[in-house]
Amino acid sequence: MDCPGFIRANGAAISPGDAIQPVSDVPHGHIQSITVRVLKDKKSGDWWVYYGFNSVPTGVGYFPKSLFSYLANKANQLAFGGAVVAHRAASTPSMGSGSFPNGGQGRAASFTNLGIIDKEGNTKPIMADFPTLVTNNKCHSITPINHAACLYGGPGGCVR
Repeated sequence: MDCPGFIRANGAAISPGDAIQPVSDVPHGHIQSITVRVLKDKKSGDWWVYYGFNSVPTGVGYFPKSLFSYLANKANQLAFGGAVVAHRAASTPSMGSGSFPNGGQGRAASFTNLGIIDKEGNTKPIMADFPTLVTNNKCHSITPINHAACLYGGPGGCVR
């Protein structure tokens, strides 16, 4: 992923766009827990990205506030999700574990503990659903947000 202006922290475990390995082994194996936090540094105004893989998140780098006009002050929008890419006329790959969300927790991929970090550093859980964009629900889907969590994924196999 091309992220112009992103400044990677020394010794950072990942950079934006990196593949995360190993993946969860569902339904009977180990389920990985990935934590991502993005917050504005009160002093510098830079937007820091924190990442944890089965661990407490640590800083992986930041986007300098000078890159932004609106984000120089605050964020007013939030989006999250997953994406798959396939060449034209090729089948789309699976998303998440490859199971549809109706497979349930422990089978489908999930977002949990969804929250917004306020200017004081307090996290407020996201309890209301967001609008969704699913290109083809025969291949991938997502559930509504319920108690700061949702399930997503699917087997893929669609051809454009």
